[in-house]
Amino acid sequence: MQTRRKQLGYEMTLLPPLESLIPAEHRLRKLDRVLDLSFVHTAVRDRYCQDNGRPSIDPEVVMRLFILQAMEGIRSVRELMNEVQVNLAYRWFIGYRVDEPLPDHSSLSRALDRFGDALFNELFVHSIAQCRQTGLIEGRVLHLDATTIRADLDRERVGTADSPDPDARYGKFPGKRTAPGYKQQTVVDQKARVIVDVSVTSAERHEHDGAIDAVERAMTNIGQAPEAVCADAAYASGHHRAALEARGVRLVSPPPKPITHTGTEYFTTEDFAYDESRDEFTCPAGQTLRCIGPVKERPHLRRYRALRTVCRVCPLKSCCTTAPHRTLKVSVHHAALIRLRADSRTDSFRALYQARSHVIEGIFAEAKQWHGLRRAWRRGLSNMLMQSLLIAAVLNYKRLMAAVRLCEMILARAALRWWDRSDTNPVDLNYRIAIA
Repeated sequence: MQTRRKQLGYEMTLLPPLESLIPAEHRLRKLDRVLDLSFVHTAVRDRYCQDNGRPSIDPEVVMRLFILQAMEGIRSVRELMNEVQVNLAYRWFIGYRVDEPLPDHSSLSRALDRFGDALFNELFVHSIAQCRQTGLIEGRVLHLDATTIRADLDRERVGTADSPDPDARYGKFPGKRTAPGYKQQTVVDQKARVIVDVSVTSAERHEHDGAIDAVERAMTNIGQAPEAVCADAAYASGHHRAALEARGVRLVSPPPKPITHTGTEYFTTEDFAYDESRDEFTCPAGQTLRCIGPVKERPHLRRYRALRTVCRVCPLKSCCTTAPHRTLKVSVHHAALIRLRADSRTDSFRALYQARSHVIEGIFAEAKQWHGLRRAWRRGLSNMLMQSLLIAAVLNYKRLMAAVRLCEMILARAALRWWDRSDTNPVDLNYRIAIA
C-alpha cells in the first residue's frame, strides 16, 4: 500500500545521550582516542585574565573546532559553525549538547588571533611525540619537498600598498602558471609518512632556501639524525651536500648535469679533475688551473684559470674553449658536488630516491584533496603557518588512528585463536569478538 509520510513537526523530542548516537567506528571517535590536548590550558594561560572579565570559550573547545576544520577540509570558520550546528558527531567531538548554543564564528577568529602560531606549533610537536612513542617514526630516512598554496587574493593586488595580504607573492603552480600564494616546505619520515617539520614562506622563495634549517628542526623533533635525506633535483647542490655531510647525513638528490656556456661540444667542469687538498683543477691535457679569486658579486663562486701560454699551444684547445685560456667558475663546495654526482650513480642512491615520490607527493595530495591545503583559509603568513601546522598535525593523528586500529585487529585475532585452542566450552563467535 502506498503511503505518504506526514511533514516533520516541531514537537519536543527526548533524545538519548550523544555518546550513544555516534558509531564506534566513526572517524571522530578514532581521532578522539588518540588526541591529547592536555597542554592547551597551560599554553594559553598568559593570554587570558585569570580573575576578571567574562567567561571565555574553553580553549580546548576552540582547538577541537579548528582540528575539526582541518580534519573535514572545511574552508571557512563560518561554514564550520554551520556544519557543527546540524552535525551530531561534530557536537559530540567538541563536547556540546544538542540544545547548547555554539560559539559565534567571530569569536573563533578572535581566538585564533589571540593564540598565535605558537599554540598550533605545540599541537604539531605533540603529534610527532605521540607518533614517536607509538613506534611510527623510524628516523632513518627523511623526505624533503615543497608545495605552493594559493593565497586568498586577487592577482592585481599582489604586493600593492593596500593589499589585504601583504605577505603573499607570485609563485609557480602546476601547469607552469603563476599565481599569488605561499610555499610550504615539509619533512616526512619514510616509515609511516609522519610529518616531522613544516615551514611556510611566500611563494617566490626558492625551496633550496631554508632546507638545512628544516632538516635540523626535523632532527630536533625526532631526537636523532637520519641516515639520509631524500629530495628532488631542486635541492641538489654542493652546499647542501657539504652541510648534511657535516651532520653525518647523506643527501639523496639527483645532481645537476655539468654544462659549459660555450656549447655542448666543449669540455665540461666534470672533465677536469679537482684536487681538494691543493684546491686546483687538472684539465684533460694534464695542465693545472689555479684559483684566482671569487666571482665578482657572487662570493659563493670561485674562478680557476689556466695559463694563456699553455692554452695557446694545447692540442685539445679546440675541444676546450674559444677564449685565449680556459676559465672555470665553480661553487666553494664543488668537492661536495663531485661526491654527490659519484654517489648518484650507486644502486643504493637510486633505491632511496625511488621511494621519494609516493611518500612526500602522497602527503601533499592527501592534504590538498581532503584537508583544505589547496588554498589559504585566511590572509597573512602567520595565518598560513597556523593552517599548515594544523593540517600536518591532523595527518599525523590519522597515522596514529590507523596504527591503533591495526593493533586492535591484531589483538582481536590473537584472542580468537586463543579461544579456539582452549579446552573451555564453546562460545558464540560474536561473544568471542566482544571479549577480544
